[in-house]
Amino acid sequence: MNAKEIEQYKKEMMKLYGKRSPSESYETPTKETVEEIPEENIIETIPETEEVNEEIPEENNSQIIEEETEVPEENELEESVSPEVNEILERFPELDLSGISEEKYPVPKYESESSMGDSTGYILVNVRAGHEAYPIENASVLVTAIVDGNRFIVASGLTDISGSTLKLQTPAPAFIYSQIPNPEKRPYSLFDVSVIANGYFNARSVDVPVFSGITSIQNFNMIPVPLAMHSDDETLTYFNQEPKYN
Repeated sequence: MNAKEIEQYKKEMMKLYGKRSPSESYETPTKETVEEIPEENIIETIPETEEVNEEIPEENNSQIIEEETEVPEENELEESVSPEVNEILERFPELDLSGISEEKYPVPKYESESSMGDSTGYILVNVRAGHEAYPIENASVLVTAIVDGNRFIVASGLTDISGSTLKLQTPAPAFIYSQIPNPEKRPYSLFDVSVIANGYFNARSVDVPVFSGITSIQNFNMIPVPLAMHSDDETLTYFNQEPKYN
């Protein structure tokens, strides 16, 4: 094989393996010579300065929100409460006041202040605790009535060191109505007496009758508030039996 045949053999081998010899001039590839690259193998290059935000699927978002707002179970809440608080809650269970409503015992209502009476009666309030053995000082006492659709404060006061208020003056019908049988007008006025004392449940006595010149005495035995509750959570309401006058 001479030199010319060797050179021709090299060219054929170059063409067979897709390479060119340095001596060959570069030819622009045609459409036929360009191999199409599948789209699966194409990798898009993202500029380094461009920030890529990974979107979290909606399913994962909802799962994250549920985990954040997960409410502890009752057993976990019970474990977080100290044994002392549990003992107090057992000794002072929540009161069931569902059977008592103001519709059954309506609040006394008056058309005007003068309709409560043009005479004077009195209310004296004793505030105690521990079956009336312990006096409560500085308890707030309010005497109210519904006048023209609005709650009207008739009198107010504070208890002293003995747990008692001064005599609170209230309006009452004239004395003559309580001295005759079957009077045309009710011989007494009706009021609500509310007591607020720090550390105790609020208390209220409904339909407290007051006659002219007579002092109506109201005794309150306050109940302490357990550690896990607040004094405004419940109001203990006592209903008085209205006197018969006809």
